[in-house]
Amino acid sequence: MSKAGFKKNQRYVPDLVRDIASCDANYIRLQQLFPAMDKEDHLEFGLPGSSEEVDQVRLSVIERCPYTTCLLIQVTADELQSRWLQWPSLEVRIYHDLATAEVICFDHHRSIRQRYEQPNPDMHLPDEKSQINCFLGELLSQCLSRGQALNPLPICAS
Repeated sequence: MSKAGFKKNQRYVPDLVRDIASCDANYIRLQQLFPAMDKEDHLEFGLPGSSEEVDQVRLSVIERCPYTTCLLIQVTADELQSRWLQWPSLEVRIYHDLATAEVICFDHHRSIRQRYEQPNPDMHLPDEKSQINCFLGELLSQCLSRGQALNPLPICAS
């Protein structure tokens, strides 16, 4: 049996409880990272990489509705790293009434299915949607634990 929990010839069955828990955790992480997303349009901060340079993370509100917010998350690597590593852009829909957040577009690929039959012509993994939402969770966790302000706050002298 493979890591994803299914045999090679067995049809993949999504673990909806795990997937919903992942989306709910992403909602909490986004609220911690960007608590003013209902008022502010952008949030930028640095994420230290393996080199001396700092990757820039930008969260941009692209749509606000009464019960949902849509964010675009982009990571810009330093010049040396960007030669061999291209970060994907993520569109995330946040459902405030359900307290959950899911990736709706991954690197310009929309309509991400919960399950893909194998084999398929586009070479999607059977559990690609789950993996993309887990990727978002890992990125947000790194941002929460290692993220830093790019422009220090001014010190007020009293």
